[in-house]
Amino acid sequence: MKDLLIVDGYNIIYAWAPLKKLAKESLEHARDKLIDTLAGYGKSKGYLLLIVFDAMYTDEAAKSIKIGRDCKVIFTDKEETADSCIERIVYEHRQDRRNIYVATSDGPEQNQILGAGAYRIPARELAEDVRMVRKELSTYAHTNVLKHNDTRNEVVYRVRNEDVLAKLEKIRRSK
Repeated sequence: MKDLLIVDGYNIIYAWAPLKKLAKESLEHARDKLIDTLAGYGKSKGYLLLIVFDAMYTDEAAKSIKIGRDCKVIFTDKEETADSCIERIVYEHRQDRRNIYVATSDGPEQNQILGAGAYRIPARELAEDVRMVRKELSTYAHTNVLKHNDTRNEVVYRVRNEDVLAKLEKIRRSK
């Protein structure tokens, strides 16, 4: 069973400087950027991801949007805070045999979820992990892929490491 990562959406937006700056111009764009960033991050880390946004001071009813197989965006009901929604989700899933992580920098919320048996991830730590995963993925993409070359077959043209290429060539010639 996949680990569950629950993210307090607005808390993260206002804790990450680039998203906070974007939110001053357009909160909707900041939400979309966060969702896009975390959906890729969650997929890379193998999380089941829930991003919770507060609709406490609006007239909207609760709704959720599924993004891919492992990401869900939840907008709370007009009478529910994101914190109470997150706490409810943690309590509902605490008997599952999986790790539950909650990303928020809200101190009282961290205490509540720790008491329920979940792990906390502060916004700064999440930002750093997202950055490291992006760096790792971009390094992998750049170091392990060659431009297509008609002299190599489909498997070999993707290999950059010269030692690996030499070993593959030796295997090819040994037949």
